[in-house]
Amino acid sequence: MSLAIRNFSHVCISVSDIERSLAFYRDGLGLDLVFDKRLEGPGMEAATGEAGARGRMVGLRVPGPGNVTIELLGFGHRTEGPKPKHGAFGYTNISLNVDDLDAAHAQLVAAGLEPLQAPFEVGGVRMFFVADPDGTSIEIIEFPGNATTPAEFNA
Repeated sequence: MSLAIRNFSHVCISVSDIERSLAFYRDGLGLDLVFDKRLEGPGMEAATGEAGARGRMVGLRVPGPGNVTIELLGFGHRTEGPKPKHGAFGYTNISLNVDDLDAAHAQLVAAGLEPLQAPFEVGGVRMFFVADPDGTSIEIIEFPGNATTPAEFNA
């Protein structure tokens, strides 16, 4: 049996301070706000498995083709969440493709964000990482030629 997947839907990131994270993703990275919703009640409790669960979810669209969405989820009933670490098992990072990696690095620095390192090359592609306010790794990547995804680059 094969699951009939239509397409990639979204990535959801749990954040400790939704306003701070919204500023990072919208203002710092330039993602477009597409929705902002308060969540509570039986559906939220079923999704989290936690009584009294409530929160706020903000959807941000990554510019360009594909209509990819990143959802930021702030829980009003929690004081701590998981602390992802780059390189750990499971989720490691979000990757955003750019046409000019050096210009992207300079633009983030000019916006007051602090990339974790200078651009570097690995496996034939150039990249660098920046961390969101909770430490979630965001990979900024430039593929050679006109490739926009790993599948195109490795074809």
